[in-house]
Amino acid sequence: MKNSKKALVTGGAGFIAGHIARNLQSRNYELVIVDNLKTGNIENLPPDCHFINSDVGNDSYLDDVGDGFDLIYHFAGQSSVEISFRDPVYDIDTNARSTLLLLDYALKKSPNAHFIYASSMSVYGSSGDMPKSESMSRDGTNFYAIGKRASEDYLRIYNSKGLKTTSLRLFNIYGSGQNLNNLAQGMISIYLAQALFNKKISIKGSLERTRDFVYIDDLLNYLLKIEHNPKAFSREINICSGQEFKVAEVIDVIKDVLEYEISLDLLESTPGDIPRMVGCNKLLKNLTQIDCTTSLHNGISTMVERYRNDTYFQ
Repeated sequence: MKNSKKALVTGGAGFIAGHIARNLQSRNYELVIVDNLKTGNIENLPPDCHFINSDVGNDSYLDDVGDGFDLIYHFAGQSSVEISFRDPVYDIDTNARSTLLLLDYALKKSPNAHFIYASSMSVYGSSGDMPKSESMSRDGTNFYAIGKRASEDYLRIYNSKGLKTTSLRLFNIYGSGQNLNNLAQGMISIYLAQALFNKKISIKGSLERTRDFVYIDDLLNYLLKIEHNPKAFSREINICSGQEFKVAEVIDVIKDVLEYEISLDLLESTPGDIPRMVGCNKLLKNLTQIDCTTSLHNGISTMVERYRNDTYFQ
């Protein structure tokens, strides 16, 4: 019997969207997944999905996508500030341009879909008061932040045309399944990979920098409450814990979990890096009525256990 629910997931071979896709399939969604496999892993794809190996920065893949989707998760795109400075044209193609193309397609072919976009905490920039709430100005000045900000604005335009849209301002999402070979994105996975493989962590910037972390399972719980919630339509929503951790504290947790000494190599900051960031989760809690339940220690412990039992790690 054919599934009655359909979802399109871009970036579905990646860490976050791969988890989202597998969760959707467990809830009997028929899946179409688009990914170029540049940073994703084909093993992240759920079985029996319709997979399209393509960049999302051009519209050629849209001929094979189909229509009539209930949910569209647009999570494809590069997610590194460092890479955005190295190749800003690629950044704008994979992020802002891809969003505009997919929004236009959704309005024409799946006008009843809920279009959920992976925005970023980077849109806020590093200035101003903390914690960052959704009503605060978007002052991010690096290439990555500008592309995300443009994409949020595109969603607002298409919402005014009748498409249900939501921008998720993702803070630092981490967890089992992150790519340990990719040292350009994912603060915890970068540090953990270096600690596991080299017993040495290279840190770009101050140990006093702060971030707000959300474990992947907590994100999935939030999404269950957001997907078909009319109160989430036409909004930008922080996906954050509301807790602020220094880089030094993250390193201490990694050392505690691994139970061996790790040396540190302090380097210059990445251009455009944010020295401090913590989000306000008041809107998120009001919309979902739930909170993050995974502590940083438990989250990192679970990651280490997974990697040590994975053939990838052997």
